[in-house]
Amino acid sequence: MPIELPASPPPRPRAPFRLGGRFVLVTMIGFFAVVAGANAVMMTVAIRTMPGVDVKSAYETSQRFNQEIERMRAQAARGWQVDADLRDDGTESVVEIAFLDKRGVPVRGLDVEARLEHPATRSQDRDEHLTEAAPGRYLARMRALHAGGWTLAITARRDGAAVFDTRSRIVLRD
Repeated sequence: MPIELPASPPPRPRAPFRLGGRFVLVTMIGFFAVVAGANAVMMTVAIRTMPGVDVKSAYETSQRFNQEIERMRAQAARGWQVDADLRDDGTESVVEIAFLDKRGVPVRGLDVEARLEHPATRSQDRDEHLTEAAPGRYLARMRALHAGGWTLAITARRDGAAVFDTRSRIVLRD
């Protein structure tokens, strides 16, 4: 004999979806809150790692502009040949800079500074004072540098006055 099950009630019809003002408002506020939050996080990380400041006072730098042009003209007139070498043996890095005058004679008695600047973060920058290892050859040893892009800034002084300045983009390979 067949068993009869009680009939289930018919399904209740669903109310059609209505796009109401409150739903739209909450969705819009949520969307823009997520976008603004993501922008705030990205901006904070970007500013902390690279503040974008190259000089402390742009006004003071602009006031020295004509003096810098004259100093660069005098540097060019000297006609020095400068060769920089940066070597890494895994435990330490060696920066060696050779200065020759326009006749090929080694330039002696300079006070040479080298600055290795990391493009992404200033915390990895290195300042090194080079000593004259041989006539016209200046040398400094430092802890090993990691591979990648760097800026090598060289400043040579004689009697306290800068006589040579240069900045070069270099890439260190493993």
